[in-house]
Amino acid sequence: DFCLSRGLGDVYKRQDGRFLVVTTLSGDKLHLFTFSTGRWTDLVTTQIGSFTWSSDSKFIYFDNGFGADPSVFRLHVADGKIEKLVSLNDFRRVVTPWVAWLGLTPQGDILLMHDTGSQEVYALDLESL
Repeated sequence: DFCLSRGLGDVYKRQDGRFLVVTTLSGDKLHLFTFSTGRWTDLVTTQIGSFTWSSDSKFIYFDNGFGADPSVFRLHVADGKIEKLVSLNDFRRVVTPWVAWLGLTPQGDILLMHDTGSQEVYALDLESL
């Protein structure tokens, strides 16, 4: 497998098929692969949990896993600027094998699975920082 042989983990292709974003197996870096040039670019070195492209492909949203200050961030692909969007310190997440899931609505709202101890589903509005 291409990614595993290079020490890479999760892979997400941009909707237009021009780029891939991947994390390292150790979960401490995000890399961008540009198909037109065949080049890799280091995007960020920090703890990475889940990540996904925005619907307009201008941003990569990611969380920093289960560190001391769990949070959701947005990385602007064009200039590498990172914004902390919300802290998850008091938010109990559902954990699937090895990672907690992160998604976006078509409008760009953050989706997270909250562990309520049951099978109920809720929609939450989180305030940005």
